Amino acid sequence: MTTRATERGRAAGPDPSSTGARTRRARVRGPALARPAARPGAADADGSAAARAAARAPEWRDFVGRWLESVACLLRDAARGDWEVELGPALQRRWRRQRVRLVFDPLRATLPRGAWFTAPGSGGGRKMLQAALEEPLVTHRTALARVPGVGEEGFAAVCKVRGLKWGPARLGPVHYERRVSFHAVATRWGGLPCQEPWVVLLGPAGELIEWADEQDLPGLRVREGLYQISDPPAPEQRETWMRSAREHLDRLLDAREREWEQAVSRLRDDELGRLGAFFSARIEEEEERLRRRTANGDDGELQGGDGVSLKLEWERRAAEVRGRWALRTEIRLWGLTEWSWPVAELEQELRAGAVHVRVRARVDVARGVPDLPSCPSCGSPAEILARARGSVACVRCAARPGA
Repeated sequence: MTTRATERGRAAGPDPSSTGARTRRARVRGPALARPAARPGAADADGSAAARAAARAPEWRDFVGRWLESVACLLRDAARGDWEVELGPALQRRWRRQRVRLVFDPLRATLPRGAWFTAPGSGGGRKMLQAALEEPLVTHRTALARVPGVGEEGFAAVCKVRGLKWGPARLGPVHYERRVSFHAVATRWGGLPCQEPWVVLLGPAGELIEWADEQDLPGLRVREGLYQISDPPAPEQRETWMRSAREHLDRLLDAREREWEQAVSRLRDDELGRLGAFFSARIEEEEERLRRRTANGDDGELQGGDGVSLKLEWERRAAEVRGRWALRTEIRLWGLTEWSWPVAELEQELRAGAVHVRVRARVDVARGVPDLPSCPSCGSPAEILARARGSVACVRCAARPGA
């Protein structure tokens, strides 16, 4: 979706010119996706080799199989757990071949003629990832409601009270609203390259509802298709979602980059320190050699370079090290999920003697978690409600003069 490059400042280290020296709405982590049925290659003539190949990175093997079948490829079993793949028309034009043999075993010493080594991170694996990421995958799902939709405590699970008691919670009828989740892969280049999956869930107006550094939203019961939503989203709403998703991902990854910078800076400074110590020693040796030759009356050229050339080489090598450890983050959008999400309105009464005040807020029925109730005085979401002036108010309103 977007590519960003960030260059950090120069790290503290020896000076070459001298001759001296992740507010997150937390969710319970869960499994990303249920493992699909086994793909071809689970059994062949060499059962032990096939078992070893399937045991290594089974999620990757399942992904390759699902994606190849989605682009009209035909998969057949081969010896030692390999796959013989008849490529679809699109991949035949892209890769200029009709068939290919895929080898998943990373310990295979030799490959059959024309085969591709397809372990994660290999050349064949990168080709498939690049082809799979060119067109984002769009799915439609319905988040199933929890039973009960909210706990008996109601707002007491998210809002504290002072001098008040909660009455029984009343959940209104459930209706479904459209939400969208953006699935992306963040690749960090510089020093120690790594990849992380990210998913953000946005509401109808583009607001960030929740996020996770996983492939999919955890802890949900889902089914395919949209429930009670038949009309497509308007083009303006799609633009709002795309713009908001980019802003939210950039903000989340900015915080993640600060963590990466802390982890990388120590290794970068260590390498710069070793480089500085090496060239400092070389420069001292050249200066000592120069003093000895001058004392002996030998004005010949110094062998191995003089101090100036060493300082220039030192500066060039230090710039290479800093460039190699500079952080560059690339975000690739690989999937969109349009959701039909169950929500309802929760009403609950606050009681304290003769004071009876009803507060309302929406409930995420798929999660069973209510939103923060609104303050009866100012209408803003309140984490704490207290009695004030014979009524109920949030902490800010209760602290005002005359409360």
